[in-house]
Amino acid sequence: MLVEDELITALDIQRMLERVGYQVSATLSSGEEAVEKVKSIMPDLIIMDIFLSDDMDGIEATDLIIKQIDIPVIFLTANADSNTIKRADTIRHYGYLIKPIKQGDLDSIISTALQRHEIESKKRNSTRH
Repeated sequence: MLVEDELITALDIQRMLERVGYQVSATLSSGEEAVEKVKSIMPDLIIMDIFLSDDMDGIEATDLIIKQIDIPVIFLTANADSNTIKRADTIRHYGYLIKPIKQGDLDSIISTALQRHEIESKKRNSTRH
């Protein structure tokens, strides 16, 4: 699932994802929409822009999403100030993509995020039993 409010950027990222075989289950433009639809979509991963044009930014949306469902989230930003990064780092996430995105960076962070999430999920499940 991709959450990006800039249409051209969203289309570019979606194209890059599909080029290497990923299926984009939804491309959304707001944090509220992402929070509302994540359970029905059940994506394997979310790429979430930190700065969204609606009332809920990507950090707040991510916090609400991961309270509902265990899913890896990668933050997307063009330029985040240190306070925004500090705030983002209080939320469990699996890295940052800096705009403009390069195909190699996208491939690498997705692979790493999915592997790390799988390992962490197995650890959490094994400590529960």
